[in-house]
Amino acid sequence: MPVVRRITCVWLSGACLALPLSSAADANRDQLRLSNWLKFVPAAGAAAYSSYEGDYRGLLQLGGEVAATVAATQALKFAFKDGDWGTRPDGGSKSFPSGHTSFACSGAAYLGERYGWQQAAPAYAISAWVAYIRVNEDKHFVRDVVAGCALAYGLSKLIVKPWLPTQVSLLPVIGPGEIGVNLTASW
Repeated sequence: MPVVRRITCVWLSGACLALPLSSAADANRDQLRLSNWLKFVPAAGAAAYSSYEGDYRGLLQLGGEVAATVAATQALKFAFKDGDWGTRPDGGSKSFPSGHTSFACSGAAYLGERYGWQQAAPAYAISAWVAYIRVNEDKHFVRDVVAGCALAYGLSKLIVKPWLPTQVSLLPVIGPGEIGVNLTASW
């Protein structure tokens, strides 16, 4: 299966999990519910892609990057909770940075850093959708969602290493007057 079709299948299956949530009568509640589910799709898609590729080190890096992003987001929410940046547009608290957006962008940033922008593009599109919903429904300011995504991106740069599949070959060498083994590894 070509790479583009494989990537498309993973993302479409993840996005389809959230589509039935958009049919409720109350549009506001529906959009917020959608953002609550969509925030998981990029990280779940990233885990599925890493598993498909057999990249188990990548799965560990994804887990570490998501955990660091969640921890940093919560620390910043606590630090800014009493200031102007801590107040949501709807009057709630703990606005800065957006936890939904940082979580969604953590999966996208992992894919971009580990595998390249082609694999990350669908995840960033879903993350942008989550960010749009959060701003549109007065749960966050634009600065909150931008900061959440920037935080995930920065932590990804620190934690995630690009994936270079290891290829090892072991070939016998038999020639005039020599017998041996040729070991070649690329990573």
